Amino acid sequence: MHWIALLAAILALVLARLFRAPAKSRFFPGLLWFTASLLVCTFAIRIATQSADITRPTDYDRFVAYAAQQVREEPDTPFAVFVGASYTRNGIDDEALTRRLRAEGYPHRVINLSLEGASLQERDAHLWQFMHMTGMAPDAVFLEVSDLYDHNPAYVFEVGKFSDRAIEQFDPNSTYWTLKGLAQGQCHGTADCVKDWVLMKAHILLNFVNIGILSTGETVDEIAPSPAFDPQDQPRDTFTWQSEEISAALTEPLVIQAEEGPAWARLFRHDQRRRLQEAGVRQIAYYYPPVLEPLDRAYVADLCAGELSEFPCIAPVDEMLLSQLEGDVWFDHEHLLREGAELYTAWLAAEIQSRGALQ
Repeated sequence: MHWIALLAAILALVLARLFRAPAKSRFFPGLLWFTASLLVCTFAIRIATQSADITRPTDYDRFVAYAAQQVREEPDTPFAVFVGASYTRNGIDDEALTRRLRAEGYPHRVINLSLEGASLQERDAHLWQFMHMTGMAPDAVFLEVSDLYDHNPAYVFEVGKFSDRAIEQFDPNSTYWTLKGLAQGQCHGTADCVKDWVLMKAHILLNFVNIGILSTGETVDEIAPSPAFDPQDQPRDTFTWQSEEISAALTEPLVIQAEEGPAWARLFRHDQRRRLQEAGVRQIAYYYPPVLEPLDRAYVADLCAGELSEFPCIAPVDEMLLSQLEGDVWFDHEHLLREGAELYTAWLAAEIQSRGALQ
């Protein structure tokens, strides 16, 4: 890593000498010379880091490294990847789901590839990073869908402004979809929209000029693998729902009707499916782990009946499942404890089988 930083510094000095402006140049010629040298340096660093597989290390990269390790251990086994945010990270025990599916005759290895606060764009980028590292396309990809992320294309700013994770996210593809979502007004109020636009431009610039990539970056081989599944054993300190409130939320009647998500999210999913199918993914499905808020569950059920009706789509609105979750199985109002994850994982295995999602 250090030798790459040294070469980049030498290159910057050489280019600064080569592209220096004439001694008596005016403002605009000087600005032009500066911009030209910046572009050349930026391009050279980008090529060097990509050639050496250097990335900005985040927890997601560690999960990808662990998932790739699992695939290498079973190279001839089909695998099914669940890609989501914290709902999935806390809610799906991939080892237990693998055992249950194999007990039913499915040979698949299940992989949980999720991180809290991960936007649709961030999930997609790391799914492709995983496919690049393994050189294989999953047999099936299960994509988490939810109201929260469909209506917030710049969700990364909620979890990490100016972090490696946030800067890394604004590559050309992710930037395009963030722009599309914000242009459609998918933010909460004028002040929030202005904030997201300003932050987005700043992060695009930081990504473009490679700020921090050589000082904090790591090669793929240096990243320590870590499993994504994060079981919780005690409720969050701030979670104060009583049993009656939990029961009322889970038994509230829902009116399900066919709906489509926001235009940008719908188009993103369409483009994502196209790219995954071209890469060789055989089956694409959608799901959402259970939460206490009825409207959030209804949102996904509406999409399953509408926009996503042509695909296996598993919404957590089954009365049997929800009745099992009326106990002390909640980490907070959106996430499950370990016991809740066990219940949901068992139910999910049965749903996958009954819907033929891996057939």
